[in-house]
Amino acid sequence: MSSRGPLAVAALVLWFGAVGGRLYWLQVERHDHYAKKAAQQHQRVLDLEPPRGTIYDARGRVLAVSVDVESVFADPQEVKDPATTARRLAAVLHLDARELARRLVSERDFVFVARKLDPPEAEKVRALELPGIHFLRESKRYYPMRELAAQVLGFVGTDHVGLAGLEAHYDRVVAGRAGRRTVLRDAHRNTLLSPRLATVEALPGADLHLTLDATVQYIVEKELAAAVAKFHARGGTAIVMDPSTGAVLGMATLPSFDPNRFAGANPGRWKVGAVTDAYEPGSTFKMVTAAAVLAEGLLTPDDVLDCEMGGITLAGVLIRDHQAYGQLSVRQVLAKSSNVGMIKLALLLGQQRLYQEVRALGFGERTGVDLPGESPGIVRPLRSWSALSKAYVSFGQEVSITSLQLARAMGSVANGGRLLRPHVVAAVASEGGREQLDEPFTQGQSMSPRVAAQLEELLAAVVEGGTGRQAAIAGYPVAGKTGTAQKVVGGRYSHRYFMSSFVGYAPIGDPRLVGVVALDEPWPLYYGGQVAAPAFAAIARQVLLYWGVPPRPTALPPPAPLAPEPLDIPSIELASTPPRPTPATLGELDAGEGDAIDGPVPAGWGEEAGPESAPAGVAPHPAGGVPGVAGGVAPAGLPLAPAVLPAASGGNATTTGASGGASGGTP
Repeated sequence: MSSRGPLAVAALVLWFGAVGGRLYWLQVERHDHYAKKAAQQHQRVLDLEPPRGTIYDARGRVLAVSVDVESVFADPQEVKDPATTARRLAAVLHLDARELARRLVSERDFVFVARKLDPPEAEKVRALELPGIHFLRESKRYYPMRELAAQVLGFVGTDHVGLAGLEAHYDRVVAGRAGRRTVLRDAHRNTLLSPRLATVEALPGADLHLTLDATVQYIVEKELAAAVAKFHARGGTAIVMDPSTGAVLGMATLPSFDPNRFAGANPGRWKVGAVTDAYEPGSTFKMVTAAAVLAEGLLTPDDVLDCEMGGITLAGVLIRDHQAYGQLSVRQVLAKSSNVGMIKLALLLGQQRLYQEVRALGFGERTGVDLPGESPGIVRPLRSWSALSKAYVSFGQEVSITSLQLARAMGSVANGGRLLRPHVVAAVASEGGREQLDEPFTQGQSMSPRVAAQLEELLAAVVEGGTGRQAAIAGYPVAGKTGTAQKVVGGRYSHRYFMSSFVGYAPIGDPRLVGVVALDEPWPLYYGGQVAAPAFAAIARQVLLYWGVPPRPTALPPPAPLAPEPLDIPSIELASTPPRPTPATLGELDAGEGDAIDGPVPAGWGEEAGPESAPAGVAPHPAGGVPGVAGGVAPAGLPLAPAVLPAASGGNATTTGASGGASGGTP
């Protein structure tokens, strides 16, 4: 026994030494590691959502605001019966019960069930009183005026990221900066706050104050929707801008959507069509050719051109007008929208000077508006122009533009030649104060004040006695231009699908607004002077009265509705070949006043000129309302304009032809 005592003692010493060494290694050497693991089991880091900035209109009315709502989450460790719990939740929240049950058996202690519920839904879940189901306060974006300015405002995704419109463009400004807070959890999984734990407070996002006026926006949307419905158009865009500052006062695209429920809308409705969609302008572009001639001093408004009794031959191609015009002054060429007269002006100019004026007015480049997805349009470089390009460009083919570019160019005429950057946000306000965005909006001088004044005379004649007579407003003299551009379908210019538009400003002498109305594929009436000009008049009249701009008592009342003349779209003729060529050999232009082409698009132009492709078939669009537009109903809390009245000059044309033809100067 005595011999075993030392061995037992030695073994005991070794055992205590091993245990002591292990304890030393765990408690001293690995102290930090295990202390951190213990803390992780009892601590949790919470992300603190920053309040997203509010978006206001020009008069301080709320267009987008963040509100507190409840999200539902589960602690799977507390859920007693996952299958029953999932089934009852799925019935209330319209979820997949099997998928939810699978998530409720997770080993995690936090699983989202549904996020950012409307209050009635949250109350239904609360009434179930299910073990393991909890609620979390989160922020949800709310748009109180629903469809109003939906594309301009955009929307925010579930994770507080702006996904479209201003919400996306200014996301870093309005989103703020997220914070973090570390909390303790006890054995019963209760959350405890401790002042000793780190906290980084969330930084609220800045507010946006827009140039857009909700009442103006309502008028624009209401009248655009009325025009789209009346003329069975596929859609449309409309803009109202301040020509002296470039501020966008109203901008609409139809069809629209409700940003509160954006996920259920066709994604094609999310874009700001006036900014993203480029199209061949047709005869609204004739003001560019006229501006170039006046700027070069080649002719005066009263100089006379021989319009060849309706036809001119260039490079073996006979181009005809919609009507046999003889001697016309430059003023009459624009008022009657004569293609032959425009081609004569382009021949005087030459390609270089015409191209320079196109670029001087801002076409072929982005305007710089503070909205995402802007298209620069298409203006081909001079080296790509053909012998006939100057003829096509003179009346608005072989180029594509956006409605916003067109509004900016017309605004330049209205303000004496200054090219301004359109903008939607006027100021950004944060805790540090309000920052007025007074950056220089002038982008250059597109023309001299003298040329702008001369061009204004020509554009006024378009409305007074030309193709734009239905844009006239009693008491408010208007300058503007009509256009009805053929769309490209299957590589050829269509005789069924058109983009019909009017661009103008009012009142002459003290222009307060410049506006564009463009309708996509109206039918059976489709001339810009018939379908877009009256909508412009209705919008401009109501907006001017809303602003308190008094009508001029000396101004003549608008003329009676224009009785369209029969549209003559003659056959193409090669100058050297009397018979009509077969379609397979047509590379030529067949121009009625509307720039109608019977045959392929000009070489090198093709489908790029027409980003919108029309569907097959020629059946007219069905009558009815416009999806996404609360027809005629003002959003809650929005004051109506004091004069929501019918257009001063209205009436329905009953014939299918018009003085002013298919893609350019048409009524």
